[in-house]
Amino acid sequence: MHSPEEVHEVEADLIGFSIGTESYQQAAIITTEIFELTIIYGRFVIQKNW
Repeated sequence: MHSPEEVHEVEADLIGFSIGTESYQQAAIITTEIFELTIIYGRFVIQKNW
C-alpha cells in the first residue's frame, strides 16, 4: 500500500503494464505504486515526446 502523502505526488513508479488480449476483449491494466488503471479499449496509443 501507499502512504497518504503519496496521493498528492505528480509522478508514480510503474509496477506493471498488461495489454488486453483476445481482440480487445480483456482490459489493459496499468499498475503503479499509487493506483491501478483499467482501460477497456478498441485502440489505445501512448505517445512520448522526449
